Amino acid sequence: MRTRRAKISDVAAIHSLVAHYAAQGLLLPRAAEEIRAHIGHFIVQEHGHRVVSCLSLESYGADLAEIRSIAVDAENRRQGLGARLIAFALDQARRRGIARVFAVTHAPQFFERQGFAAAARQSLTEKIERDCRTCPQQRNCKLVAVIATVIPERMMLPILSESAAPAPAC
Repeated sequence: MRTRRAKISDVAAIHSLVAHYAAQGLLLPRAAEEIRAHIGHFIVQEHGHRVVSCLSLESYGADLAEIRSIAVDAENRRQGLGARLIAFALDQARRRGIARVFAVTHAPQFFERQGFAAAARQSLTEKIERDCRTCPQQRNCKLVAVIATVIPERMMLPILSESAAPAPAC
């Protein structure tokens, strides 16, 4: 099993994986053209020369990214492929200097086993603006937000030196 960044030649396989779970209502559908346009966001695992799983790691700027479209071929489920994809994606985020990675999911327990913690969906304003406001399921959404801190030191507030501290009030 090999985990790698996706290539244009993987578009059809990624589309097929995502479409399988989108038909069940577990993932948002993604057109092949959208996948092709954003192929640089995708990570795949291949067994032999066949793509058996995928996910998309999409940036919201320097400090935040989202894991989307995580899908494992039905024949290869329960083999730890999803966990390996998540680990690879978190490593990629760390290398790119991204402090936090989130997902909005039907399976929060899976993500929690990978080191994510539950978060309020409303705290992910970037996600709400990009996807949730126009989603037809917005009012009935049962998805749960989870977030992982990838670079903890980037999340701490700076300590002011004495010279930068405000002067005491008179």
